[in-house]
Amino acid sequence: MRLKWQGSCGAASALSFLFATLSGGCSSQCAPYGCVNAAHLNGNVVIASEVTVVDYRLCVGSTCKEDSIDLAQLDAGMPCALRGPWPSAQPKVCLAKTSDSETFALSAGSPEFPENENPPGIIFQLTLVDQVSGRILLEQTRTAKSRVTSSDDCHACWTAEATL
Repeated sequence: MRLKWQGSCGAASALSFLFATLSGGCSSQCAPYGCVNAAHLNGNVVIASEVTVVDYRLCVGSTCKEDSIDLAQLDAGMPCALRGPWPSAQPKVCLAKTSDSETFALSAGSPEFPENENPPGIIFQLTLVDQVSGRILLEQTRTAKSRVTSSDDCHACWTAEATL
């Protein structure tokens, strides 16, 4: 929890600060939440039916992650969810089946960016590779444009989104 000073409190001592905080005087208490600022990349990607496992390298800003996706294990009814709390702050790529057997809905993202009244554009660098042949299936760089979603005296929440 953090406190935000208002202009008229400048010379308060520690004791008067404590009194002002408890009595609702010249400072206001910030709501005890943090922003869930995240960047997302969405689009469709065509992957030939003979490809069974896709390796990916995703960089979001300066944070990168490499992993694999087994296309046979994808559940058409349960697309991978990127929003919400993630087990780590690492970038993540999800593929979901569509009605076309060679087209997959791609979602990529990264959570846990700091609050910022002027959020930056976030650079996505994504490479998809056929694990068996080593052939590059997709190699893209996109900038996710940021926008503030809510702001008050204590918090500046934002999101950044881009499409393939």
